[in-house]
Amino acid sequence: MNGVGAIFIKMFDGMVSELKDLRYIPQIKNLISVGAFETYGLEFSGRDGVLKVLKGSMVILKGVRRNNQLHEG
Repeated sequence: MNGVGAIFIKMFDGMVSELKDLRYIPQIKNLISVGAFETYGLEFSGRDGVLKVLKGSMVILKGVRRNNQLHEG
């Protein structure tokens, strides 16, 4: 069943943040929409297989693509 809930994310600097009111599909793990990041005032950029989520100039989350899947980096 699909739903709306909250998740906790361990940020790049080790701090833990909560993202609230996110839609989720239990069968799909580790999926967060770009719109959810924008809702929290975060920006994102991707290049050469690296995705970064930024708050201002600080990188708070980074993922690296391996075998066409994004892994926490």
